[in-house]
Amino acid sequence: MVHTPVATVPIPPTTEDTNEAMQASGRCIHEEHVRSMEAVWHGEFSKLFSQFYPHLWYLIPSPAAPSPRWYRFRDSAKVRFSCQQCGNGWTSMKGRVIFWYYLNPQGVPVPEGYLHFKLYGQQCKRCKNGRFEMAMWYPEEVVKVLGNVYNRVGQTYYGFYQPPLRQDRRPGKPRTQHNAELCQACKDGECTNAH
Repeated sequence: MVHTPVATVPIPPTTEDTNEAMQASGRCIHEEHVRSMEAVWHGEFSKLFSQFYPHLWYLIPSPAAPSPRWYRFRDSAKVRFSCQQCGNGWTSMKGRVIFWYYLNPQGVPVPEGYLHFKLYGQQCKRCKNGRFEMAMWYPEEVVKVLGNVYNRVGQTYYGFYQPPLRQDRRPGKPRTQHNAELCQACKDGECTNAH
């Protein structure tokens, strides 16, 4: 076995400028991740909800329930967080999403369905800056929760039988207990084990 020598480069001391550059680089990576995850959400949504053709369905982020008449479904998943201020990263087995859905039978020219959703965040325990960081969802968790809500919409509007909800998650062993003080879903009363 031949070992290739590796040159070492001294690491310059961290300055305010390098801190800003590292934070800007982290923001760029975060923004790229957000764009790629939007593609995963929209791609899986399109794959599933296009099966309700000729009805058209739309996926829309929403900060709150659109109307009391809408149906509601909540689910959870393993997600990852990264603090945009200090770079601290952590995973949570309690990532939460709430869906609200409604099929408008008066849609023109065909009925239109709307699937609104809210993704809940968590605060960094290192900074405790009061800001909720957005969850970064693993693609297989997106597939799971969208499959679950697709089946629920199918039960409500299309006569699906009631298949069991997928409750599996990516493997993980949390190192610490869930901290309700730092959880946005807990603060909104949405962080329970029930669906």
